[in-house]
Amino acid sequence: MSASSLASTPAGGKSAGAGGSPPAPSAPPASVSTLNYLVRLLLLGVINAGVLVFGVTLINDGNAFLGGTIILTTLLLSVVLLRNALKPMRWMVPSLALVALLVVYPMFYTLYVSFTNYSDGHRHTKSEALALMAADKFLPEGAVSYEWNVYRREGAAEDDASAYALLLTDEAGGNFFAAQNTALETVPAGDPPEAFSGYLLLSGGDRFRALQVIQEMQFGPADAPIGIQSRSAAGEFQQRWVFDAARDVLMDRETGAEYPADNATGEFRAASGETAPLGFWVPTGFENYSRLFTSPVLRGPLVQVFGWTVMFAFFSVVTSFALGLGMALVMNKPFPGIRVVRSLLIIPYAIPGMISILIWRGMLNLNVGVINTTLENLFGWAPPWSVDPMWAKIAIIMVNLWLTYPYFMLICSGALQAIPTSIYEAAEVDGATAWEKFWKLTLPLLLVAVGPLLVASFTYNFNNYLLIEAMFQGGPPIPGTSAPPVGYTDNLISYTFRYAFAAGGTRDYGFASAIAVVIFLIVGALTLFQFRFTKRLEEIGENV
Repeated sequence: MSASSLASTPAGGKSAGAGGSPPAPSAPPASVSTLNYLVRLLLLGVINAGVLVFGVTLINDGNAFLGGTIILTTLLLSVVLLRNALKPMRWMVPSLALVALLVVYPMFYTLYVSFTNYSDGHRHTKSEALALMAADKFLPEGAVSYEWNVYRREGAAEDDASAYALLLTDEAGGNFFAAQNTALETVPAGDPPEAFSGYLLLSGGDRFRALQVIQEMQFGPADAPIGIQSRSAAGEFQQRWVFDAARDVLMDRETGAEYPADNATGEFRAASGETAPLGFWVPTGFENYSRLFTSPVLRGPLVQVFGWTVMFAFFSVVTSFALGLGMALVMNKPFPGIRVVRSLLIIPYAIPGMISILIWRGMLNLNVGVINTTLENLFGWAPPWSVDPMWAKIAIIMVNLWLTYPYFMLICSGALQAIPTSIYEAAEVDGATAWEKFWKLTLPLLLVAVGPLLVASFTYNFNNYLLIEAMFQGGPPIPGTSAPPVGYTDNLISYTFRYAFAAGGTRDYGFASAIAVVIFLIVGALTLFQFRFTKRLEEIGENV
């Protein structure tokens, strides 16, 4: 071996290519790292610029919460992508964005709406409400109303507003041709001519497309313009609602009444107490919460609904867990055909819940249901499932038992397999009975594994809207709750839905959001309590 080769051999006498440790990878040149960073910075700059424009557009359109959330989320994600110290979090960027937009934003927006009067009649800002009412026109006393047909100058484009004219027909049958900023020209009575003064009559789809162009235009003389009010009526219509910004008063030009703006309630209210057709969206503080807890009309149904919601969730979890555990204990010991039996028992869990609920509703029908028909034939009596409050609640718990026991059977079967048999053998040596082994060994150890799932099941049933609505639509109704009609089997979620979307045609989103916030706090408190309880179960399980 030459001196030069000896000099190049690493210490220890082994070369890197002859079985020794591979050489450490060399770091990329600084110029490459800088280039990658600059490219990343450029791409993020372009994306952030587009998101900023989009977010500002949403804010200008009145969606301040959504626009602000999108901008803030993009900036935070950009920080994660640019800082090397946050490199482990980069793979979570899509999940973080979805959490921010689909979880965090709805939560805070719902909380904000609960402190406002957002509802039908108050769904717009003040400027938006005024703009919508400004489009309302009226026909002054003595003004003439016409039926109209539309003409377009021959060869003109569809979007050329100056190329349109109207043929007006008054109640006496007289015809008048009205171009823009010109006096009315009398036309012989009769059906509208196909062409007139270089204009062609439009019909069918051409007339409909022309309406989109001419509906805001004025025809005839400038001092007495004629506008279109509907697809068949035109005339000297005038703007009905005019807002005086200096006095903050909305005026009705048809009746002469004035409606001062009440910026505390979001309404334009006249001295007589009458309000304008539209109000506007304003913060109202804790009014929705005060209304929820102080109004006797609301407090009575709310207490009943809350009690039933807790009872439904509790009994659903207890009955489903008891039946599922019982099935799992039976299936825990092999017997001929056990696989077939297990498959049959899982069928309710495999069928979509909506289908099962509709089948059960049909079987419990008071007149033609197979269950009631059979009970009538055998005993001469059948429960009034959908009429009596107690039987309606029993029916819902029974149907939910059918839907959920296979889930608990599956998780209990897995948990039972994880319990070591040695503790049962030791218990038998100590003379424990089967009942003592179940209560002191099986159940405590099972609850350690299944406890969190019981908490999750309780939370799910607390918010189970599908079963309540699909079975009896929350009925039978509670007397004295006609607006909206709250039922004996309504839970808090369906109760909220009725106020938000089914309150006699008036959607009170602010009040419904307040109920949703209260539900969130209740479920959160119950969940924390249950997790404290499951933690105690874990401590018990460690001592078994």
